[in-house]
Amino acid sequence: MKRSRLAKSMMALLLAAPFIYRSADWLRPRNHSVDMAAARAGKELFLHEWTAHDPLASGGDGLGPVFNAKSCVECHRQGGAGGSGPLEKNVNVFTIRPRADAPFLNQRSRQGVIHSDAVAPEFQETFGHVHPGLPGISPAVSNLAMLPAEGVRGLNFPAGVNISQRKTPALFGAGLIDSIPDRDIIANERAQRLKWGLASSTDKSAPVGRVLRMADGRIGRFGWKAQTVSLKEFVRAACANELGLGNPGQAQPQPLGRQEYATVGFDLTLAQCDQLAEFINSLPQPVERTPPTAGDREQAALGKSLFHSIGCADCHVPDMGSVRGLYSDLLLHEMGQDLEGGGDYNDRPLEEPAFKPGTGPLPAEWRTPPLWGVARSAPYLHDGRAATLPEAIRLHGSQGKNSADRYANLPTDQQQQLIAFLKTLDTP
Repeated sequence: MKRSRLAKSMMALLLAAPFIYRSADWLRPRNHSVDMAAARAGKELFLHEWTAHDPLASGGDGLGPVFNAKSCVECHRQGGAGGSGPLEKNVNVFTIRPRADAPFLNQRSRQGVIHSDAVAPEFQETFGHVHPGLPGISPAVSNLAMLPAEGVRGLNFPAGVNISQRKTPALFGAGLIDSIPDRDIIANERAQRLKWGLASSTDKSAPVGRVLRMADGRIGRFGWKAQTVSLKEFVRAACANELGLGNPGQAQPQPLGRQEYATVGFDLTLAQCDQLAEFINSLPQPVERTPPTAGDREQAALGKSLFHSIGCADCHVPDMGSVRGLYSDLLLHEMGQDLEGGGDYNDRPLEEPAFKPGTGPLPAEWRTPPLWGVARSAPYLHDGRAATLPEAIRLHGSQGKNSADRYANLPTDQQQQLIAFLKTLDTP
């Protein structure tokens, strides 16, 4: 009650206060028109299987030298080209945070990717390249028998070192996410603070998220931790880091064990990257499919009501401005110690607390994943540790725990109704 009165008393002040931002872009809707000629060219690039010294590479070394896949569709394939990826295509990421009890690290904080493949054995990355206390073995899933729920089997991480996995996200509707004005994302942040009595995003009991602001003031919206601002930037970074296709917007990574490796030029032009982005921009948004029978429709409708009443929609907001059926607020939320993980394509700062622009998300913070298309994107959560939707709900911690507990306390038939609703959120 006290928190509610405080929220009401401060509402007018917060809504009237000017928001300091370095760009006027947050006031303008983004454009979601599609250049179909560019999208067709981008589709060919999306489906293309790249090779070392590939003829489509514009003077660079082509695939690699280190990579996780040979094509975009190799990972983005569930429910069609552009979908999410299966567990075996998870990406391994690391963070190093030197600590007082681990002086032997003797290095700055850093983060990056441990690539599963290389064009030649001398470039192959291993866990030992991250830290000498880890084994010199490849992170390929087939070699390590990865079990995301348990982390990396058999590996004991040295102090200050963390390795976790990322599941390939679906790209359906990404162009619409790119078109959402920054002001709508900021509005979610403000609305949640007001609803929960001006609670901070560090509050572990209230589902209050925060916008991730870059060092230049722009707002992140893509990736498991919202560390990428736009679809074009997402494409450039993914091409470089997943395929080893360097481009003017993102340098390809040097092998962890061969930092002296010198690139010979860009593999993709910005025009090619933009064509890929335009293909993704053209992908249709996921749909909420109406069940075929009256009984199933009733069950899904009851489940949708429960989704709202137990608090799932506090974070999985159904609509964002003109974008309908997204089921995400695109904010970072604290999800508990069991779901901690770090890592990023780029060597960004890791300072904590991470509440000033440019310092990045905390280990337990995750962007609320859009639920559209969730029916065909198993397994779930950032590393695929949840095989089923009920398991994914159960594993919600911290700011998601209250809703997860309410779900757990529902009668079995009502739990089934909620899952029936989620299964209507299908790929295009």
